[in-house]
Amino acid sequence: GNSTTAKTEAIGRLVSLALRSGLKVDAIVEQLEGIGGEHPVFQKDGLVLSIPDAIAKVLGNRYLKGEGKKVLRKERSLMGEKCPECREPITFEEGCMTCHYCGYTRCS
Repeated sequence: GNSTTAKTEAIGRLVSLALRSGLKVDAIVEQLEGIGGEHPVFQKDGLVLSIPDAIAKVLGNRYLKGEGKKVLRKERSLMGEKCPECREPITFEEGCMTCHYCGYTRCS
């Protein structure tokens, strides 16, 4: 693949690792938001400065502003268990309790 694809994949993997390690979505958005690039692009929601900035916008819109459709998960939902951060339902995945709404994770 090309350099842009490799860099995008690397960012995606690091964001995934950060979320699985319990880092909050807003901390990731704060770090990626506003990073400039060589070719900014105008979208209907405004200017996208770079791939990291685009990732920050998607994460912010989906998880912090609550936009977009809810994603159905195959993971086992914990009956009645609510996220201590946002009070949304929490699931059990790969040995961890995970909230797909705010990014909260707790592993045993």
